[in-house]
Amino acid sequence: MPYVIGNACIGVKDMACVDVCPVDCLHPRRDEASFAEADKLSIDPENCICCGACVPVCPVGAIDFVAE
Repeated sequence: MPYVIGNACIGVKDMACVDVCPVDCLHPRRDEASFAEADKLSIDPENCICCGACVPVCPVGAIDFVAE
C-alpha cells in the first residue's frame, strides 16, 4: 500500500480526504459505528487506487506516499 495516514491525524480526523476519495477507501467515515473509537483515519489497501487525491487536502499533512 503506497499511501498511509500517519500519526498527525490522531485526534484530528478531518474528513477532507474522505470527501475527495473517488473509491471510498478512507475509514472510518462519520456514519460508521467505529468513528468515535478510532484515533485516526486509515486507508483500505484493497480499495485504494493510489490516485493521491487525499494528499493535498489533508490539513495536517498526515498522508504520505510510502514506496513498496
